[in-house]
Amino acid sequence: MTLQLSTTVSDDIIRDFANEFHEAYELCEIKLVELENNPTNQNLVNLLFRSVHSIKGNLSFVGLQPMLPLLQSIEDLLSKVRDGSLAFSAGLSDVILLSMDCAKSVVDEITGQNTSEVTTVLIDTICHNIASIINAAPGKLNTAINNTINALAPETVIPAAETSPVPAIVKPPTDEKNLIKILSRHNIIIDEDLNLMIGLIKPLEQRSPYWHGKSARLLLFALGLNKLSDNRVDPKQLAAATLMHDFGMSFLPISLLHKTSSYTQKEKKQIHQHPRTAHELLYKLQNWEPAAEIVYQHHEHMNGAGYPHGLFETEICDGAKILSIVDTFDAIMHDRAHIEKVKRPFIRAILEINRFSGTQFSSEWVELFNQFAQKLHQSNAHAF
Repeated sequence: MTLQLSTTVSDDIIRDFANEFHEAYELCEIKLVELENNPTNQNLVNLLFRSVHSIKGNLSFVGLQPMLPLLQSIEDLLSKVRDGSLAFSAGLSDVILLSMDCAKSVVDEITGQNTSEVTTVLIDTICHNIASIINAAPGKLNTAINNTINALAPETVIPAAETSPVPAIVKPPTDEKNLIKILSRHNIIIDEDLNLMIGLIKPLEQRSPYWHGKSARLLLFALGLNKLSDNRVDPKQLAAATLMHDFGMSFLPISLLHKTSSYTQKEKKQIHQHPRTAHELLYKLQNWEPAAEIVYQHHEHMNGAGYPHGLFETEICDGAKILSIVDTFDAIMHDRAHIEKVKRPFIRAILEINRFSGTQFSSEWVELFNQFAQKLHQSNAHAF
């Protein structure tokens, strides 16, 4: 059953309410990111609590009572964080953000901006799950958080066969047919060199089960984002760079590839060398110099804090700026999957990219990425 929304207030009041809601929603986004970096900051927790409490009061004022239990549950969760009985974490950040996104979809519906799929059953489920988080024993807390995230964002569910530390049964590596299909969609002619690169993907992805399917996802995202810019980067060169950018990673020790703790300085140096391997290979093939440059620069940051050369924004090519964003986005979406048994929610991954706009990533390309990500979200293509 869908939400039964009815209000007797004027359209002007609804518009004012929607504007205030969106301001509070954006504030929550910003403060949640800040709180992840500084989880014991009481001022940030208080700001979040007051924002949610204000939204709850406004919902009641405009007659949107069916949404009140959801906001009350978020407030109850923040109360536990505020009094110190519940430690703030990235998982709790996801729960709060996705719950707020659920409320936002309803507000957008009453203002005619979108159609919401929120139902009373969904709200009851979310509230029940948030209560489970609040009352969970320490050993059950992560499970309660993951259950709530999965209820809010079903695409985050990880099949049982894929949840062991190094799964014995996983999805197979990227099928060559998928890569060819994506390349053909962008009118990229597959020559002998590209054929070689495509042929390397399966053995590369077999090096680690965590890499399975990654090449197709990145190719889909990179070429799609570039197309949105009217193909500012040569699609064929970008495709080659995307396929080969992590070639050097496959020669690192498995123990290093699967390490979950912090890297030592020696290990960081090993990892920072990996762009050189693919760069040299592409350069030696000839006719792939732009792709080689993209690969070599895709870990550079706009503020000069990247590697291997500490380049600044004006020194970094557009292809590297694209690849940097989509590679990081994919990592955010999947890097927790085999540790916490839940993927990062799509909306949360987008927010993470925006958090580093202008520092790690090009602001111009992040704006285009946001447009592309919105299309992906609407078409459910992110489940690819």
